[in-house]
Amino acid sequence: MNLEEREMYDFANIIMHSAGSKLKEEHKRSVIKVTEKTSQMDLVTEHDLLIEKLLVEAILGKYPGHAILAEECQTWVSPELGGYTWVIDPIDGTVNYYRFGKDYAISLALYWNEQPIFGLVYDVARGVLFSAGQGVGAIMNGYRLKSLPDRPERLNKAVVGISLRTMREFASLGMDVLGMLSKAQAYRYLGCASLELCKVANGEYDLFISSNVHEWDVAAARIFLEQRGGGLLMRRKDDTDSRCGKLLVAAFRSPRIWLEAAEYLPKSLRDKFMA
Repeated sequence: MNLEEREMYDFANIIMHSAGSKLKEEHKRSVIKVTEKTSQMDLVTEHDLLIEKLLVEAILGKYPGHAILAEECQTWVSPELGGYTWVIDPIDGTVNYYRFGKDYAISLALYWNEQPIFGLVYDVARGVLFSAGQGVGAIMNGYRLKSLPDRPERLNKAVVGISLRTMREFASLGMDVLGMLSKAQAYRYLGCASLELCKVANGEYDLFISSNVHEWDVAAARIFLEQRGGGLLMRRKDDTDSRCGKLLVAAFRSPRIWLEAAEYLPKSLRDKFMA
């Protein structure tokens, strides 16, 4: 990061803590109203909209020429002063937020012409801020973390993060989902992609696979993962150039584990991931 980007990073830390405090306050004192967007699994609350508005207004107030891609409005603000784009997910894991009050996160990232600069993922309920950037490494609550050593284990020692929706979709395309999962040591699903990528980065998961995430779900956590030495494959599901479409994502601690798991994918999916 250059000096200007470092100032943006410090600014992002401030507004993330402010947004987290506001969200905790709203969760305690107000009734959460939930609305379905595209399905019973795709939800939005008034608090999603509130936090997104708070972040967008803060960013545009300080950097009016920057572009923004945010989950709930999915609107680009045309850049006038350069190619900086802020990517926002106000509440990743909305079901977890309103049902359990935990396992959700605010996610904020800055990109330059689609190249990552920095990202922050705030696990609000636990008070943990994961942050990372070019030149600063990976940081958790102010403490810089070392890169994790590559594990020599194979898939039979791996914890795999995958959702039922992804299992069902991949099985319909010909993947031997049960074969892969029966080979793994265990599988888990949290329902918050940004925190699941952070789990891969911190060695709690060894592999995370999804066919149902968007750029705002993983844009910030991706940087934390990569700065800790993990790998990420991120491909658009369709042939459009829209950054609002769904993604295919594979995040892993070890390329060896990913390559072993990929053998269970049908050729069409393998080719898509490897393209």
